[in-house]
Amino acid sequence: MAPEVARLGHVSLETPDLEESLSFFHDAVGLEIVERVDETVFLRAVDEHDHHSLSLTAGDTARIDHIGWQTAEPEDVAAFAQRFEEQGIDITRVDEGTEPGQGEAIRFEIPNGHRFELYGTMEKPEPPAERRSKLKNRVYDPSGNNPVAPNRIDHVQIWDPDARECAEWIRDELGYQVQEYYDEADGSRWGTFLSACEAKIDVAVVQSESEDDLPALHHVAYAVDSPTDLFAAHNAMNEHGVPVDGIGQHGISRGEFMYARDPNSGHRIEFNTGSYLTLDPHWEPVAWEEGDISDGDDHQWIGGIDSLERVYY
Repeated sequence: MAPEVARLGHVSLETPDLEESLSFFHDAVGLEIVERVDETVFLRAVDEHDHHSLSLTAGDTARIDHIGWQTAEPEDVAAFAQRFEEQGIDITRVDEGTEPGQGEAIRFEIPNGHRFELYGTMEKPEPPAERRSKLKNRVYDPSGNNPVAPNRIDHVQIWDPDARECAEWIRDELGYQVQEYYDEADGSRWGTFLSACEAKIDVAVVQSESEDDLPALHHVAYAVDSPTDLFAAHNAMNEHGVPVDGIGQHGISRGEFMYARDPNSGHRIEFNTGSYLTLDPHWEPVAWEEGDISDGDDHQWIGGIDSLERVYY
């Protein structure tokens, strides 16, 4: 059988001031600190069992290091490595434990310049005893959580100077399903929204404004329970003096959102809820054309986003 990607696993970011960025991701957003190794901190959301879904490393500037995807089976990592090496893609093999909690992995740069990691297994460490939920299917005791803490990583949005080509590579080589796409009036592709599982989206690939732009990350999205949580999170960001880039509802994916940015690094988090599952094995992508969505250039149904700032590799 062909190797498969199962889901989005984690995102690895660098920041020029680790402690200041932790005040955003941990204190304001509510991600839990799992482990600290030298100048890297590993974090997860309150309902995540895996070791981490986000890592922050001290660096000279704000940048994205890689996006990690978990394969369906551990042996799929080696199968993907063989496939990509046969295509002439440089593969870096990562030994088990090199990234704490993670099994053997490979890292590589796809033809469009985004750096991905594929791994098969990740440890599921217990939280501190005083934070452990008594429910065996819940990780952290919610009475001790940050009130706006999100549940789990949901998706990433990446930008590319050739978004159609990039999305097609992800579809063809990693086996993702195209959920929705949006074409401009001239037939050019503005964005493609793909998933490795039944979730509405694991990765959105959006067209950069210029063909000279570098591949970049726009945001990492984390899921919350309801639209009410978005307003609570917006209020919490205001209390922490954190920039908020917009709140509303997407037309594409039908999810509700609130965007907030780390003031130190510019790394952006989306609090996200709503949308749908695609359980149909014969799903036909939803096709959008310019003018279909009421809110014009923002491609939103309600509200919009105020900043297109993004981070590069």
